[in-house]
Order: sequence, then C-alpha cells, then structure tokens
Amino acid sequence: MRFLGVDAGGTKTRVALCDESGKILSKVLGGPGNHLDIGIDKLKNTLQDCLNQIDENIAEVDLCILGLSGAGFSQKSCDRLRDLMRPIIPSKELIVVNDCVIALKGALGTSRKSGAIVVAGTGSMVIGVDVNGNFHRTGGWGHIIGDPWSAYGLALDSIKEVMKYWEGRGKPTSLVYHLEKAFDLHSIDDVLRYFYVEKHPKGHVASFAPFVLRSAEEGDEVAQMVVKRCIAELVDSVKPILKRVGSDFLSYTGGLFNNSYFLRTVKISLQDVNVNLTEPSLPPLGGALLMAMEQFFTVTEEIEENLKRQLSEESAH
Repeated sequence: MRFLGVDAGGTKTRVALCDESGKILSKVLGGPGNHLDIGIDKLKNTLQDCLNQIDENIAEVDLCILGLSGAGFSQKSCDRLRDLMRPIIPSKELIVVNDCVIALKGALGTSRKSGAIVVAGTGSMVIGVDVNGNFHRTGGWGHIIGDPWSAYGLALDSIKEVMKYWEGRGKPTSLVYHLEKAFDLHSIDDVLRYFYVEKHPKGHVASFAPFVLRSAEEGDEVAQMVVKRCIAELVDSVKPILKRVGSDFLSYTGGLFNNSYFLRTVKISLQDVNVNLTEPSLPPLGGALLMAMEQFFTVTEEIEENLKRQLSEESAH
C-alpha cells in the first residue's frame, strides 16, 4: 500500500510518501500552502510542483491526507477543499483536514488518545482532542484579529513598537536596526506603504520574528517585552483546552519552536502554571501519514518508530 501525507503550512509545504511499514519512499519540500493567503490557484501550483518531484504514480496511492493551513474544521469546508484539490491529487482517496489536526496527531502518536498542542508558526492556536475524538481549540482567529503568539503576531507587535519609537513615545531598541536592514523600512510612511500599498503576504511579515527573538535573547528590553506579551497570551490559552480534553499532555509545533530561546521561555512560563511541555512524537507530516494508515489498519509502535527515524524535525526543515 502507498500513503501520501501533505503538510501545507503558511510558510512551507512538506510532502511524504510511505508504504505500510512506514518506510519513506519520497519526501519533498515546497512553498507556502495557505490558500487564504496565496489563493487557491497558487496552492494548486505549490502542490503540483511538489507532486511532480515524487517518482510514483499518485493515482495508485491508496489514501492522501492533506493537512491544509487555513482549512476550516467543519466537514463541509474540508469537503469543498477536497473537491478543489481532487484534480491535483488523484489518489484513490483524499481527505482534507486543517493542518493543526495532523500536527496534533503527530504529537500524540499512536499511544495517546487525548491531549493538546500549542501551534506557533506563521499562525497560532491551541488545539486538543478528547477521548471521544472531539476537537477543542483556542486561538486560530487569523492574522487580522488574532494570532498573538504566532510569528506574524510577534513581528507585527514589534513593528508597532518601532513605530512608537519613531514617534518619540517608545524606548530605544535594536529592532529599529533590524527592521531597517531586513525590510528596508526607515520611517512610519515606509511601514504604512509596506502594509497598505504593497500589501505583502503575512508570511513575509512573519519572517521578521527571528530578528525579534534574537534581540530579546541579546537583552533588548523592548523585544523582551513583546515576547513576554506573546507568551502570556499562549499560556492563557492552554489551560481551558487541557481542562476540556481531560488531559495534562501538552506538546508543540510550528516554526517559532525551532528557536531555542522561544522554546525555553515557553517551557518556563508554562511550568509557572504547573503545565509541562512535551516533545511531539512525530512532526505534522508524520501525523498525516499516521492518519492515512489508521484508515486501513492498526499502526504498530514499530511503524511509528520507522516514521520517527525518517521524519525528524531536523530533516523536515
């Protein structure tokens, strides 16, 4: 049997093909995959480019799980997206879910039936599942009205602090230097043009987050304040979900957690409210493959270990 897993995130799209033993036959990395940000046509192009690099007949794949950033959680929403993606992914069966669902499955692995994850990538969310398979979440409101602990939220908040400095009502910060060098923005007018005239995609805005974290780690007070606000929102969103799912298991996923300073700071902040952060069993791409295989048979620990060995976070970046 052949199973295809797709993790189409806000910044990158990861695709992997495996057999029923968990052996990875092909693995591909592509561009952004949030259709709400880049549009359906560009999403199709991203997926097609990825599939063109796989040396297998996709029509012979038994099941594809497409974890799609920006997909809703209702069956109607996912079915509509499945129908749109069908010409691009002609596998025997295709299931579309929100990309946070495959991330949650990957974090839980085969041994846990309930628990939650913190998502901190281009977007943000806390999502959990109870023993009955019901999903519960906080956040995930999107970049316009939410996503405070995402890379986008962290970057936007920092840019606002730089603008306050330019207005004479903010503290000096190394973020000014980084914004000038990274984005070539030197004034409030430059920032307004960047957002309102040039209308850069949120992935580009989010790319400023590593500079914020670097400044914070180096002791910049403004950057540290921004990170502190971001993580406070994250911590505040965790406990309601753990209560609803009836579990104390909390894991994580998303690009911000690749930063050791961010991961360390989140762990310390959660420990202050008696919550421990646990490393995910598998990355989201592994979660997609697990979901696909579980539609046909019980996945053993050996299969999960095979996936884990081949789909380490380091190799998936």
